[in-house]
Amino acid sequence: MIEWVRFFLGTPRRLVTTLGVIGLIVVMICPGLLRMGVERLMAELAPLLGPAITLLIVFAGIRMIIFGRSGGRKN
Repeated sequence: MIEWVRFFLGTPRRLVTTLGVIGLIVVMICPGLLRMGVERLMAELAPLLGPAITLLIVFAGIRMIIFGRSGGRKN
């Protein structure tokens, strides 16, 4: 039994692949779970999107002021 666990979960890459395949099988059996999960994820992330976009704009503006339009790269 431990050999099978090591085979499917032994490395991070195998773990992610195994969980991905299991997730695909579950979504194929019950597609409503994917919709519900995405809706809940977006509901939880929605309050963070406004401040995150504001920070991105501020940092992009500061970078543009300091490094100019090219972002520090020479063309």
